[in-house]
Amino acid sequence: MTAISDWLDRKSLYIALVAAWVATLGSLYFSEVAHYVPCVLCWYQRILMYPLALIIAIGFLRKDENLPVFILPFSLPGLGIAIYHYLLEKTNLFDSAATCQAGVPCTTQWINWFGFITIPFLSLVSFLIITLMTVIALHAGEPTYEEETPTPWLPVFSIIVVLLLAFGILARINRRPVQTAQASFSVISTTPAPGQSHDTPAGATNDTEAGAKLYQQACAGCHGPKAEGVPQLGTALANSDFIHQQSDEAMLKFLRAGRAANAPDNKTGLAMPPSGGRPDLSDEELLSIVHYLHNAK
Repeated sequence: MTAISDWLDRKSLYIALVAAWVATLGSLYFSEVAHYVPCVLCWYQRILMYPLALIIAIGFLRKDENLPVFILPFSLPGLGIAIYHYLLEKTNLFDSAATCQAGVPCTTQWINWFGFITIPFLSLVSFLIITLMTVIALHAGEPTYEEETPTPWLPVFSIIVVLLLAFGILARINRRPVQTAQASFSVISTTPAPGQSHDTPAGATNDTEAGAKLYQQACAGCHGPKAEGVPQLGTALANSDFIHQQSDEAMLKFLRAGRAANAPDNKTGLAMPPSGGRPDLSDEELLSIVHYLHNAK
């Protein structure tokens, strides 16, 4: 046991570094690959987690013996926010907003593995590991360095990875919006079905490419990047009978008015704000989204 304890004392901050990098890469995977839209509390946790991936690595490179002091001001608040976020998802201890206005509600469970593992739970575990390992290092007086101690390879590797990752994310963000939207659906005939009217008011645009891009910016956060719907948040819009049965004028009026959480036909229990939370969009821009959904499957 003494040997294990000694090893843990010496390697605890390396474990914290690995935990910070796994959490950072996992977070980026969920948002940039799986296209899960972060909520406000997710952003707060990112603000506290992402710097740790560099702070710990740079602390090793500088052979800073006060490294734990710089870690805890990030990991402790992050742990508290993660616990609060998880309780918000899984319990009724706190009131939560019922309107999707800025992104998605913090109660949205993008994943729910085994009935309890959600994204805030993964964040909680990461912050907990980092905090515990840092406390162990602080208690053991680590890290300590000899004059001849070589520079650890893991922090150097971490710095290289973060630079490559930053360039990769920037390249993906610059290329993604239109391509993702275009690939989400296959366009079908624009001829309305019998009994349906998709008359377009004067001045409205039928540019499905513009509508696809606007959909990703204004609607995907609540209804999914492929309009497949998001559980406990937004209904599916792809192949929606409601959308296809409405004229353009009716859909525009509906979007401008929004829908209350207690509306008889609202099955989510969440309110859709007027103009989908984007009052800055013109009638033509909203109609381009409607046309995109009318002509998509």
